Amino acid sequence: MTISACWSAGFRLSAGTYPLAGALAVGAAICLLRPPASFGRNAGLMAMLEGILLFVVTGMLGALLSYVAMRFSGPFTDDLLDRMDRALGLGWPAIRAAVVARPWLEGLLTTAYFACFWMPLAIVVILWRIGRIDRIYPWLLANGIALAMTLAVSAFFPARAAFAFYGDPAPPVNALQFGGAIDALRAGSLRDIDLANLGGIITFPSFHAAMAVLFVWAAWPARRLRVPCVAINLAMWAAAVPIGGHYVVDLIAGSLIAIAAIMLVAAGERGGRRGFSRSPFPAAPPIPRPGPA
Repeated sequence: MTISACWSAGFRLSAGTYPLAGALAVGAAICLLRPPASFGRNAGLMAMLEGILLFVVTGMLGALLSYVAMRFSGPFTDDLLDRMDRALGLGWPAIRAAVVARPWLEGLLTTAYFACFWMPLAIVVILWRIGRIDRIYPWLLANGIALAMTLAVSAFFPARAAFAFYGDPAPPVNALQFGGAIDALRAGSLRDIDLANLGGIITFPSFHAAMAVLFVWAAWPARRLRVPCVAINLAMWAAAVPIGGHYVVDLIAGSLIAIAAIMLVAAGERGGRRGFSRSPFPAAPPIPRPGPA
């Protein structure tokens, strides 16, 4: 579906992307032909690698579909999103100014904002260490559901994000990069897609906020790590406003989408435990637990 949508939008892979696409295809073929449970003692390790691969591929597909949506989207809705923020008594300029006035806070939130790049690896390692590697799959499913819901809603709320809406004089580099991508997509001048340089261009709802909620939910069985996990992801969630250029309502909507995805997965798991023949969840693969540290 993604390939068809990209083809209809006139997109094509850049020449330098072919090796990465080939590597992902090989990895996907291995996942289809050799499930992790078939690797014996290395089953846990293979489940970890499969989880990371699936997370990366899901993210790439979502980014590509967001490009398609932006290519054909209607008028920007920044004014509406800003008015919703102000109705809540919150304004992006004041939040941004308060953070910029405190360099230590800006540095902390910038670091937290980019935690989304290493947090998936941390999640699979944590689940492997506590013997709950099977929990990777419900988390990945919830992540995919949340991404699909985010894409569906965002298609009706295209936005340039707060940095561009308010004309921030010193936006982060990532804001400049993705602002340029939005302009090029809507103008029809961006045709060559680099899979290694895809960026999120969704403003409402915030998938960054959705990921933060899902990361906490996935790692919740690790009781000793609950506090640091919540702290890191709460900071990542909050950083999406002053560092990521999101409106506050973006975070609220993204969080609600994550909660809805979790509820759908939990309902499916309950159905599976009751033996419903049409449950989407197969029995967990027999993956051995790691030995004592």
